[in-house]
Amino acid sequence: MKGFKSIHVVGTNLDDTWFQLLSQLYLHGRVNRIDTGSFEKETTRLEFDYVSGTIMYPTDRPLSPRLEGLAVPPPTDDESIEKYFINYLMDGNLEPNEHYRYSSWIVGGHYKLPRSSAFVEDFNMQGGIQYKNIHDITMNVPDQLSWIIKHYREKGYANNHCYIQVGYPESSFAYDIPYSTELERQTSPCLRGIDTKIVEENGRKFLLFNVYFRSWDLWGGWPENLGGITMLMEFMAAQLGDVEVGPLSFASKGLHAYGFQLDAVKTRLNITEEDSDYDPDLDDWIDEG
Repeated sequence: MKGFKSIHVVGTNLDDTWFQLLSQLYLHGRVNRIDTGSFEKETTRLEFDYVSGTIMYPTDRPLSPRLEGLAVPPPTDDESIEKYFINYLMDGNLEPNEHYRYSSWIVGGHYKLPRSSAFVEDFNMQGGIQYKNIHDITMNVPDQLSWIIKHYREKGYANNHCYIQVGYPESSFAYDIPYSTELERQTSPCLRGIDTKIVEENGRKFLLFNVYFRSWDLWGGWPENLGGITMLMEFMAAQLGDVEVGPLSFASKGLHAYGFQLDAVKTRLNITEEDSDYDPDLDDWIDEG
């Protein structure tokens, strides 16, 4: 596939890395229509074929984008990032209209599988074994974060065991559930995993995160998601006590910007209409990379 592009960026902090990603997406993104999903059939999106990156100093404040002096509102701020961390990464209690939060898997909670069947053993009175098909299973999701902190404390830092899994294989079946409005549409988690590692350098220990998103809104989601995940790293490092927050890495095959976000992207990149041959709706966005 000659046109495939694998992009990797390394940034100093969240804002610098975000700017680099917007620049690389503008140059090398592929125009994809949306057959199903968010804003399906309403717009197109510019999307990386594959992208990865590392933020060397993610805790540098402010966590939110620095758009002072630009005629575009920031997609989030530090107060919103803190609320996101508290409510969606650290609180597994769901509101009535919520099917899950990332915290449902990070710190534990309840998750009803969209479609499921499981066989359980049933010992009858004669001592034989019967099998029952169980539907509509609600999972009691364990607190993976607490387990990881405990495992590092008890087993030592030099291991590759501590991975937070987000979602179940059955989560994909949420897309098969009929809906009449966008509010009823069910999804599977975009964040699918948080890999952790602790490395030692010059007598100091550093906590590393590597996160994967299957689909990801670069303009509206990336800054708040990674700002919150940075705070999760700070929390975990504080719980361990003798560990500092190190680089935060990420990857996605679906990091994108929607057509209606193009004007904001161009403003952030200081690109004027005279500089650009790109259409605001992405319909005629030409890859010149």
